[in-house]
Amino acid sequence: MKNYKAIIFDMDGTVLNTLDELTNSLNHVFHRYNLSEKTETQVRPCLGYGYSGLIERAAGPEASPELKDNLLREFQTYYSTHCQGNTHPYTGICAALSSLQKGGYKMAIVSNKGQAAVTELHDAFFKNLVAFSMGESPLYNKKPAPDMVWEALKRLGCAKEDAIYIGDSEVDKKTADNAFLDSVLVTWGFRNKPFLETLHPDYLIQSPDELTKLFLPSVNS
Repeated sequence: MKNYKAIIFDMDGTVLNTLDELTNSLNHVFHRYNLSEKTETQVRPCLGYGYSGLIERAAGPEASPELKDNLLREFQTYYSTHCQGNTHPYTGICAALSSLQKGGYKMAIVSNKGQAAVTELHDAFFKNLVAFSMGESPLYNKKPAPDMVWEALKRLGCAKEDAIYIGDSEVDKKTADNAFLDSVLVTWGFRNKPFLETLHPDYLIQSPDELTKLFLPSVNS
């Protein structure tokens, strides 16, 4: 394996299990507009594209642009005050991040989630483990555009040739490709293993402890 210096992580479905609270927040807003509530199974494939992508996919083509705008605005407001809800790091993630940090890796999180929620979740769970977390901003195009990843690498002081990107979806694979980074996809997130295999990432892992096996082989030998 190549000697990487920096690791860029996706947030939702990669380091944080946010499915429960995202579903709850979506259904809170849908209920206000007398729309059918969604199950976690229905919400899962809608995730990865930011708030607007979630609303667009969950509301469906039958919803008017005006309704989608209202849903998006109210979802952003509600979720920003409830984002910690039943949200937690995946088992083993914090231990893996700690080991990678001690191993000298520079790390950041890049998410399509709104910056307010990203900052709150970063401070709650990862403040002492990764350098910073970036969320959706008018300054940068959302993933799968490479803008945020390149900005993160700039802040970390690392060239893209020395970095790798880790995520859980087709959005993340496209992001890595667009940023000219190698990719790791994880099977514990919002997409299943058979689907992820069709994306042909450089590495596919099935549990957080495989992160240390992959990036710190001497420690695990």
